[in-house]
Amino acid sequence: MIGAAIGGGLTGLTAFGTGLFGLRTARLQLSSQESEAARQRRFESLQERRGPRSQAYAEFIAAGQELIDAMYGEQQDFLTQFEALQANIRKRRSSVAIAGPDSVVQASGEFADEVRKFRNELARGAIRGHPLHHKGRFERPLDSFAKAARTALENEGHQG
Repeated sequence: MIGAAIGGGLTGLTAFGTGLFGLRTARLQLSSQESEAARQRRFESLQERRGPRSQAYAEFIAAGQELIDAMYGEQQDFLTQFEALQANIRKRRSSVAIAGPDSVVQASGEFADEVRKFRNELARGAIRGHPLHHKGRFERPLDSFAKAARTALENEGHQG
């Protein structure tokens, strides 16, 4: 009889230990699942932000390239188109300013400032010769913007 009681007690302790182990395992699994779910939410949030940013950057680059491409045409055609081209750049810059990190916003500002300076020089008659001779002053800051945008998009994937 004492043997049966000891056996029953040991069986009960074993069951209790197994229950505690099962509970601990379940808690660890739940914690792991919660961690994975949080990681998935961060990834999805990143993807949701990356799409609009990428689009804003691409549209800004396209607007800048359109300005540069227009310089290859007739001088009078360029001068006629310039205000609309500059307005498009200002509009696209506002999208970048909202979507982008500081490095990208700064790079877009440098390009837009160069376009504004060019406009002021045109208005004062300080631009001599065909506008194509001045394309380098736009190409460098537009290339810098593209590099900043690529870097920002690449770095988004590595944020904690």
